[in-house]
Amino acid sequence: MKSRKKYFLYFLFLPTIPVSCPAQFNTIQKLPQVVKSKPISEVQTDSCNLAASEQKSSKEYFDLPSHQEIALEYDIPLFVSIKDSMMMELLNRRTSVALPLDFIHITSDYGYRQDPVTFVKGTFHNGIDLRCAKGSLVYAMMPGVIEKVAYSESGYGHHVIINHVGLRILYGHLGLIAVREGDIVSAGTIVALSSDTGKSTGPHLHIRAERLVNGEWKSINPEPFINHLNSYICGLQEEMENLHFASRPDRPLNLHNLFKVMKDCGVLYPKIVAAQYCLETGYGSSNVCRNYNNLFGLYNSSQRDYYCFRSWEESVAGYVRMIQRRYDPKKDKDYYAFLKRIGYAENMDSYNAKVRAIANTL
Repeated sequence: MKSRKKYFLYFLFLPTIPVSCPAQFNTIQKLPQVVKSKPISEVQTDSCNLAASEQKSSKEYFDLPSHQEIALEYDIPLFVSIKDSMMMELLNRRTSVALPLDFIHITSDYGYRQDPVTFVKGTFHNGIDLRCAKGSLVYAMMPGVIEKVAYSESGYGHHVIINHVGLRILYGHLGLIAVREGDIVSAGTIVALSSDTGKSTGPHLHIRAERLVNGEWKSINPEPFINHLNSYICGLQEEMENLHFASRPDRPLNLHNLFKVMKDCGVLYPKIVAAQYCLETGYGSSNVCRNYNNLFGLYNSSQRDYYCFRSWEESVAGYVRMIQRRYDPKKDKDYYAFLKRIGYAENMDSYNAKVRAIANTL
């Protein structure tokens, strides 16, 4: 009887939350009606009926319905807003593609040209060359399978071929290769570091593309494909920015707009300053950039915190006001020497080397 009392009290005070929604797999059946139980005071004080109640079934207090599996259907996942769902869809689409380098700048087109090594005119260039510094990260552009990994000191040098089902891409003149034949890679996977192996006049990335036509691989110009990827990615990023700010921002933060604002603000050495932005914010992904609109890691020593700006454009103007006003061409042989003189970062030699490598790709 003691165990019955405890169970009865627990049931009586169990909170209930009414939910009304359609069942997905089973129809909700009408539950057996609960038999009205005795008052708590009567159960606790009526000692005369204790022996008799021992012989009574628990159903005189309440009926337990038979176990039924019920799956509930919701048009929108619980605890997820429509805005979150749209953002997740955009993120999924964004992570399905990537560019081969962080910055794309074509230095040699697809087609006939003068060979840069032998200087023979009319040599067919079976791909495009992209500018990059030695040691730049090289990414897989789409999900695929590593079809070939080759190490060579001639031709394409160290290179990798990725099969994307009907399209395969060769990455040439690589240094360190981070994948093996047979590996399944997703878009954005680091394939290798760029270098100048093979027949090359300097560090760059060679991209060759082939389509499967009637069972044979045919060479195609990869430039339209990469341009399409770039436009698609830019469109997705703009949609995410619009969704994040709940409205279309006046000027989204990207390199194109950054150079425009730097020109309006009279920024000196804009490529170097843009490279500082890329390094300081991780290409715009850092919390200081997102939460403070601070593109250059500008620090307020008196407040012991980063400067907070109302917009990223204001951060560019702040850089001119706080940093570049101290630039003196009589004292500084170049901008890197100026950054070192004012102690812009802790390890200036390493900092300048990283900024220079990024600036060379812009």
